[in-house]
Amino acid sequence: MVKRIASFFAAFLFLLSPALGEMTVERKTGEQYYPQEKNWVYHFSYAYPHIAGGDYTSAHINDTYEMALDEWAKLMLPMFANAPDMRYDGKNEVVHDFTVVCNNGRVLSILQTRMQTRGEESPLYALEPLTFDVGGTYAGETLTLRGVTLIQAGVDGDLMEDAEPEAYPEVAHIIDGSSNEMAEALLPVLYERFRQLQESGVIAAHWTRDDFADKFSPTQEFYTDEENRIVFFFPPELLNEPSFDVPVFPFTPAELDKILADAEE
Repeated sequence: MVKRIASFFAAFLFLLSPALGEMTVERKTGEQYYPQEKNWVYHFSYAYPHIAGGDYTSAHINDTYEMALDEWAKLMLPMFANAPDMRYDGKNEVVHDFTVVCNNGRVLSILQTRMQTRGEESPLYALEPLTFDVGGTYAGETLTLRGVTLIQAGVDGDLMEDAEPEAYPEVAHIIDGSSNEMAEALLPVLYERFRQLQESGVIAAHWTRDDFADKFSPTQEFYTDEENRIVFFFPPELLNEPSFDVPVFPFTPAELDKILADAEE
């Protein structure tokens, strides 16, 4: 169950036309120079998602991304541009972009990318996913691993905490569990995939099991897709040749429930 994210943004970087219940996701773009445009040290170009509409859910999601943009534009990059040890050769680029990976009227899952070039050094790549509740009790809030798994399995009452395991046998163990318990059950499974990818040269050979546990967390490196699967990915820095073309591991809610059940035995 290993795939690669190829041509990562080719199909998604446009204004998304909504189907029934979907959010209307627009692209917000811009660029800034630090400390000034004429003699810049850092050039920041960005595309962030903007949800059309004046409702609370849209506004809350927009606030999340606008605060992230402000952190880079008003805090991080001005600091970098004025720090002697962060100037490198004086022409550094930071590029933010995103793709919508699930927009089904119940959840909105967005995968943001960041590429940072620093002088002569190799680029740094980062993937930052967020999945939002857009049609339930927690509309506008980000979802945990357990929360999005239960929603994609059809467990969708006023409060998911009130769901009875007997009513949803396909995900009964997840209902009774937590995101951290899911992560603990998944780590050995995904570490085996990690080792296989090391043997095939995809993952850099010098990373150890401790490095794997330190740099990859199932409660952080995940999103959900249009097929209601939960998709885990290894951070780009683990790759032998870092890029956004990372290995991904999709699981159905029922498959995750079985992994958790097996770990409990």
